[in-house]
Parts: sequence; C-alpha cells; structure tokens
Amino acid sequence: MDVTLAKTFLAIVEVGNFREASERMCVTQSTVSARIKSLEEQLGKTLFVRNKSGATLTQAGNNFLEYAVSFIQIWEKALIKVSSEPAYQDYICVGARPGLWGPIIMKWLPWAKLEFPHIALKADFGTADDLIRKLEEGIIDIAILLSAPTMPGIKVEQLYMEHFYLVTDPDSAGILKSNPDISYREIMEKNYIDVDWGGEFRISRKHYFPGSFVPSLSVSVGIYGVSYIVENGGFGYFPNSMIREYVNSYDLVIVEDAPVIQQPVYLACCKDNQGEHLQALLDGFRTVVSGL
Repeated sequence: MDVTLAKTFLAIVEVGNFREASERMCVTQSTVSARIKSLEEQLGKTLFVRNKSGATLTQAGNNFLEYAVSFIQIWEKALIKVSSEPAYQDYICVGARPGLWGPIIMKWLPWAKLEFPHIALKADFGTADDLIRKLEEGIIDIAILLSAPTMPGIKVEQLYMEHFYLVTDPDSAGILKSNPDISYREIMEKNYIDVDWGGEFRISRKHYFPGSFVPSLSVSVGIYGVSYIVENGGFGYFPNSMIREYVNSYDLVIVEDAPVIQQPVYLACCKDNQGEHLQALLDGFRTVVSGL
C-alpha cells in the first residue's frame, strides 16, 4: 500500500470531508477521490459514506483507522532511520505515560544525547495500551509504564519503586491543621482530583480507601492535576518525583497521616529488539532513576 493513500485517508478523517482534505494536501479533490477509490479497491471495502455534511467512516473505515496510523508511524520511523545515515548510527524511539515524562524522560534525554551523540532519538507519550501496541508493532523501542504487560514478546523489568503522596493546597492544609477534629477523608472526597495511574495503583488506593466515591474532577495527565490543585485547591495522589519541587516551594502540602502508596515503574522492550545501542540506552534509564 502506498503511504500517500494512508495519509490521504487520515486527512479526510481529520477534517471530515474530501474538499478540505484536498486543500490540506495541496492536490485537487478529484485526486483525493481517486486515491480513496484505489485504497478501497485494495482493501475490498468501502471506507467512507459521503453526504452533504461531509464524509463519515464506515465500519470498515473505523477498523482500518488504527492500522493506517500505525502504517504511517512505521514508515516515518524507517524513513528517519534510513535518511539519518551516515550522520547517525541508529534511531531509537522511547515512549512513556504522560505522568512519567517529567520525572524520567526529561532526565534521561539529556543523558542520552550526551553519552550517545551518534544516535538519533524520538520521545513519545501515550496511554499504557497505546504504548504496548506501539512496542509490539515496532513503532517504539522502549516504553516506561506503570503496569507490567504480560505479552509473550515483551521483556519487562521493574525500573524503580515510585511513592505516591496525597497532597493538597496550603489553605486546605491550614484548615486541617487548625481543626484537628476534622479528618482529611471528610473533605478529600468532596474535592478529590483523580488521575488514572494504572490498575495496580487503583487496587492499592482501594485498599486504603475502601469506600467508593466519585471524584470531583478526573484528568488524564498528572501534571495538569497538580496545576489545578495549585491554582484552585483540592486533593490528589501524585508521584514524589512530580510534586517534590511544589512541596519544597510550599505550593503543595503533603497530607499528614495519609497513606503513602507505592507503585512500581516498569521498563519494557521487545525481546527480539536486543541491539547494542538499545541495551546501552536501557542501562541509561537504570542510571537515571538511581538518583530519583
């Protein structure tokens, strides 16, 4: 399949019609139509339903969407790896959960660039499922995760043990300190900012907080939850490596007597991908986290 066909398909999905897709790709609308017709003939399925409001995906189109994205990502990785020679000896892509970006990736990248200037690097982020899929498909080489995948083709090791603390804003901390009869649990549940730190974390939190409650706000990226509490108040569990500076500057306060939840952080790569450069970069992660 021509990568141009996949890019045209994704352009239509993004803008919702053939006309705007043609403008974005700087080709005529008839060219876009011809490309989609060719793609549909290769797949043997209709991918779009066209109407006055634009173009919507058929079930076959929805099924193809994930593979189109992966196809382009693999193509771009191959293109970079081939075109980087002889300037670079290798090309390595690493992915992490957004909540682990600052604590780990931003410390590892300067180390990797300094120690291996002959290797081109790409850093990505995504959900656990997305990162595992990209590992399996060869789109990324290394993943940093909060849950250990159990796929047979993926090699996993515990990188380090992260500690999650319940934190709040200084005003709420002051209320708790001046009113010892009030438990943090009483006010936490009314203003708890939830972050999905993975299945293992949820089990641990459920152990300490067996009663069910609906969070007042849920965010997908941990640092956004931190920013919200700093600006607006609230409670939330966050990794020590993320909140340390905020606690030191008194923008956040660790809630006394609240349980500390320990969560393993995992390093994952494909078992078949055991190149010399990859192994050295994996060692770099082990070196970096030793200082956390």
